[in-house]
Amino acid sequence: MVRYFDRAVVGATSVVVVVLLLIMTGSTLAGVFARYFMNEALAWSEEVARYSMVWLSFMGGGLVFRHGGHIAIDILVRKLPEGMLRHLVFGISQLIILSFLVVLLWKGIEMLEQSVYMTTPALQMSMAVPYASIPAGAALMIYHLTAAAIQSYWQAGNQEVAPISGLELHAD
Repeated sequence: MVRYFDRAVVGATSVVVVVLLLIMTGSTLAGVFARYFMNEALAWSEEVARYSMVWLSFMGGGLVFRHGGHIAIDILVRKLPEGMLRHLVFGISQLIILSFLVVLLWKGIEMLEQSVYMTTPALQMSMAVPYASIPAGAALMIYHLTAAAIQSYWQAGNQEVAPISGLELHAD
């Protein structure tokens, strides 16, 4: 049951990321086409592209996190010998990341609440739409961090931890 939910989250997020990429690309191409071939600027195309990119960054950030694609400075962890100390340092680093994401979620919700009555210049939509990407992305990254930690915990008996989130603990 949990595995199906996890696959659904990853699958749905992947679809959202692809759709956002298509929207961003389409609106950018529409703006370029209108400006250079029709000699008229589309006021909305830049806003659609910008806010699609913001959502794409936060939604894609969760997927990249899950697959271990984010930049990591793991020289300290890799220099430690296999065993409890290495796992402890690794766990502390994950708690620091989790703490940052919780603060991002909290502050993102505050920013979202403050942006409800603001509107975008061209589209006249609530600024809550782009600002909602911050807590949504933070929550998604917290989910992936937690899922990876649970999987690592269940595989703790193995010599290697499967790199579902790219958070390997084994020596290279």
